[in-house]
Amino acid sequence: MDLVSVIIPTYNNQDTLGETLDSVLNQDYRPIELIIIDDCSVDDSHAFAKAYSTKNSSQGISFIIQENKENKGAGFTRNRAVELAKGRYIAFLDADDLWKPYKLSLQIEQMRLSQVAMSYGAYEIFTENAKEPKYLQKVFNSLTYKKLLRANYVGNLTGIYDTHKIGKVAVSSLRKRQDWAMWLDVIKLSGTAIGIEKPIASYRAGNGLSSRKSSLIKYNYAVYRNHLNYSFLKSCWSMVLFINEQWFIKKALIKKLD
Repeated sequence: MDLVSVIIPTYNNQDTLGETLDSVLNQDYRPIELIIIDDCSVDDSHAFAKAYSTKNSSQGISFIIQENKENKGAGFTRNRAVELAKGRYIAFLDADDLWKPYKLSLQIEQMRLSQVAMSYGAYEIFTENAKEPKYLQKVFNSLTYKKLLRANYVGNLTGIYDTHKIGKVAVSSLRKRQDWAMWLDVIKLSGTAIGIEKPIASYRAGNGLSSRKSSLIKYNYAVYRNHLNYSFLKSCWSMVLFINEQWFIKKALIKKLD
């Protein structure tokens, strides 16, 4: 089995980090390398990660624990972890989200069968208890660069790519929405991504879906203008397409659960 590097940036996540790391250790796939880099937290996230790694390192599970000297943001922190990664596959997980136990094995199996370098998947959305999700974010069974350019359909907690096929992909230096920018770069190299329609992860929504939408305009414009280097007019037109895609097409993929 090929090594999977799991990249987990932390910033004041002491209260949720243990549950997140447990969900990685509960994977039915081995071997796994967890790369946890703390972005200058003011709580004990870094110390917690070090203690957790000492207790849980074993055959098939290894840890790399580091910390930034100053707060640099998620993009810088993830990129530092990518540089350290030794795995054939690179996956991402935030320090307050969770994976289903079959997440890695299912994705890697489907990637191998389809000969595709990238995969993403459906995920549940919860606020307090992951066993009581409020929504299901559904996905397409196949995703192209053109479609991903319209809106961010890749939940970062579900994304994984094969470095043997496309190499390592740097994470954008954008302060926000760097995950979308990175997956655009990945899918441009891979050609397509296979979507896993069975939920493979759980996303902690915090203040709910509405708060996630309010800041989209400025940050998504920056992806077009600053990361993709579109002209002002092309960036504005891309935002028109984005708003239509986000609110009228992607919205239809969110299912409210009873």
